[in-house]
Parts: sequence; structure tokens; C-alpha cells
Amino acid sequence: MNCGLPLCTVSDTPNIVVPPEVVAGTEVEVSCMVPDNCPELRPELSWLGHDGLGEPTVLGRLREDEGTWVQVSLLHFVPTREANGHRLGCQASFPNTTLQFEGYASLDVKYPPVIVEMNSSVEAIEGSHVSLLCGADSNPLPLLTWMRDGTVLQEAVAESLFLELEEVTPGEDGIYACLAENAYGQDNRTVGLSVMYAPWKPTVNGTVVAVEGETVSILCSTQSNPDPILTIFKEKQILATVIYESELQLELPAVTPEDDGEYWCVAENQYGQRATAFNLSVEFAPVILLESHCAAARDTVQCLCVVKSNPEPSVAFELPSRNVTVNETEREFVYSERSGLLLTSILTLRGQAQAPPRVICTSRNLYGTKSLELPFQGAHRLMWAKIGPVGAVVAFAILIAIVCYITQTRRKKNVTESPSFSAGNNPPVLFSSDSRISGAPEKYEKSERRLGLERRLLGLRGERPELDLSFPHSDLGKRPTKDSYTLTEELAEYAEIRVK
Repeated sequence: MNCGLPLCTVSDTPNIVVPPEVVAGTEVEVSCMVPDNCPELRPELSWLGHDGLGEPTVLGRLREDEGTWVQVSLLHFVPTREANGHRLGCQASFPNTTLQFEGYASLDVKYPPVIVEMNSSVEAIEGSHVSLLCGADSNPLPLLTWMRDGTVLQEAVAESLFLELEEVTPGEDGIYACLAENAYGQDNRTVGLSVMYAPWKPTVNGTVVAVEGETVSILCSTQSNPDPILTIFKEKQILATVIYESELQLELPAVTPEDDGEYWCVAENQYGQRATAFNLSVEFAPVILLESHCAAARDTVQCLCVVKSNPEPSVAFELPSRNVTVNETEREFVYSERSGLLLTSILTLRGQAQAPPRVICTSRNLYGTKSLELPFQGAHRLMWAKIGPVGAVVAFAILIAIVCYITQTRRKKNVTESPSFSAGNNPPVLFSSDSRISGAPEKYEKSERRLGLERRLLGLRGERPELDLSFPHSDLGKRPTKDSYTLTEELAEYAEIRVK
């Protein structure tokens, strides 16, 4: 604008000069300049929009710039990040006129990143989808980086960055960090991801084989989120339990054979349950159970020896009166079957018409030896079993002979008392096993026939009856004893039955 005087020029737009780099927290100087060529029309400068910039300092002065005079106003302030994009103005007015001119400039304040948006702690169920957000404020835009344990998972130059986790697993549980940085600084924050999951299958460490009397320590451990309830039980009986812990220790002082068996460690929380079975093997010396015994029927004796032991013992049957020992390896005479800690051995003796022998069962393993003389079960039943059908015939014959003797004695007494009795006419008759009996040919023939019948009956052999053995731990029906089994001459000694 020409003010009417030579070389008098008024600019209609003040010139605002902002430094090329304005950094938050660092003082800056912004200047406003207008030409001052008219002595009669001198400009006055003022700042517009400088509120919020702190306490600015305004300085005015004249300066010759390339042969011209200018009016300069300087504004000093310390910008903040909030001043970024702020519109700052300068106004030139001329006194006594209506002339007024304005100029504006926007502040480009550089500042380091500040993370302003971030997830708080996140809980997610195993297998679900998780999205983690990190947003930062900075100028210029920051480089955003998601990291875990020092490993870069994702990065981008942006105001915000999402980390997407598909079907999270327990292995992704942990602390995630977001790093925001630019040329002016950096910021970082972390977020915890807690993956909730059911317990893993428990693991068992510790003694699984112990000798009777030792102390056993067993540790059961697992992993889960949240921590589980751990329980150890045996045969539905709870032995130990802890709440919200990942380990459980079971102490068994002075273990006994009753502690032998299967145990379970169970871990559970609201997301599921897992269990592990383990076996504790208690080793001990043999114990011969009281149910061990012998029983007989006719000419057969069977002896049952039930042994509780771990490890499996050897079993032998001893017949002291015959100086004979029969081992379980002699399958012709001994049948053995193991079930758990019990070993059942059965000795079968045939041709035992005489009184049954003493039988001693001996069992041993590396922890000791145990012997027991086996009792015969039911003495009265044993007696009749030993008598058998042949003995019954003999007993019956003896009974008949006694009856006949008593009858004849009574008859003799009656004849003696009778007045018609004559010793010379009716001599007495005596019954004897002697075949040379005079005066009684008919009775001699009857006696011979009876004795012949007895001999034939004694020579007969009926079918072997079933033995009444109660073997609670052995099924004899699984392996029937063959009729062809016979003992050696040492064991097969037959008693003679004599009728006197």
C-alpha cells in the first residue's frame, strides 16, 4: 500500500517467522515483522492467539533489512505437546487510521511418544481370541512395537497397533510390552495376559518301590491357571490334599504290605480335571495265611498253601516222615497260581490209604523264610474220608460179626438154662475165621462166602470223590487234576487193612 509519500510502503500482511524446529519443552522465539517506511504512518504490532503459551515476552525494535526499515516483534515461550498445531497470529495496526492487517502461522511442535491407550490386565480362556491394543501420541508418528520376552511380535509406524492372538495357549501367558519411539524420545508400557486353563496331567516323582518299614515320599505336581486343588487317594480314601497349589507331597512312614497298591493323584479347577495313577510296590518277607490247610478224601490228599509275599516267593512242601520235599516246579504234584500279592500252591498226593502224612509248607524270598505245618481240615470228616468205601465194608463186616457173636451168646445162655438142654446131644457151635471148623459145615460155608465177598469189596476201587476244599484264592476247576497222576514209590505207600 502506498501512503502518498515517496518510498512509503505499508505491507498488508505481517510476516511471522517460526523456527524450523519447535520441540516441546525447549524455548523458542517467534518473530513478527512489518515494513516501517512511513514516518507519518508507523505500525504497531500485537500478538494474537498466544494465550496458553505460557508467559510470552514481546520485544519491539527497528532494524534495517536490505536498505529498508522494519518493525519487529519477538515472542518467546516454551511450547508443550498441547501447543502442536496451535494457530499463532500477529496484527499490525496504524494509529489514527482504520488500517489493520493480520498474519497467522501454525506451530509444528515436535515431542516424544506417550502411550495413551493400552489394555489393562487381560484374562482369556485357553483357545479363545485375544486382541491387545497400544496407542501413542507423538509428533512425528511413532514406531510402535509389540514385544514379549525381548522378541518382536509386531511393529508399525502408526498412532495405534493391535496385536491379535488366535486361539491362545498356556504358552502365551505372560507379560507383553508395547514400545513407542521417534527421534525425540520413547515410551513403553506392559500388559499381563493370563490364560486360564484346566490342569495338565499330573506327574509323580518319588519312591515307587519300597521295603516294608521304610518311609516313602511321593511328590505329585501339575500346571494350571488358576492353581488347582490336588488330592492323592487310594481305594477312594483321601490320603492328602492341598488347595490352590501346584504340588502335593505324600509321606508314608514305615510302609506295610497294606500300603501296596494303586494310588491316584487328581488335579482340578473350574476349567477341568486330570488324574494320574501310580503304583507303590512294598516288598516284604513271605507270610503264610491261616487258611492254608490239607484235606483228604478216599486215597487222595490235597494241601493248600496260600502265601502273601513281594517279590514272588518260592514254595516247597516237605513230608518229614518220608524225608521228601516237593517243589512248586514239580508240576506233576504241585499247581501254583499268583493273584496280586497272593501265591496259591496246591499239593496233590494219591494213594494215601493209610494215615495222612505231616505236610510242612515253606516259602522264601530275598527278605526271609516262613514255614507252617498244614493242619488237616475237619478231623471227623478226614477219618471217614480215609476209611472210604473199602473201610466201610470192613467196618460193616465187623459189625455183623459182633451182632452174630452177641446173638449166639444169648442163645447159648438160653440153652444152658433150658431143662431140655443136653450137652451130649447138642454140642455148642463156635464161629471162627479158621476154615477148619468141625460140626458146622453150613455155617462154615456161609462164613467162607462172606469172607470172599469182603475180599472182593476190598479189592474194588470206586470213583474218587470230590474233595471238600475251600480254596478262597484258587480256582481248582481251572486246572483239574488228571487221574493218571501217581506218586513215586517214596510217596505211594499203601496201608494194609487187616480184619482181625
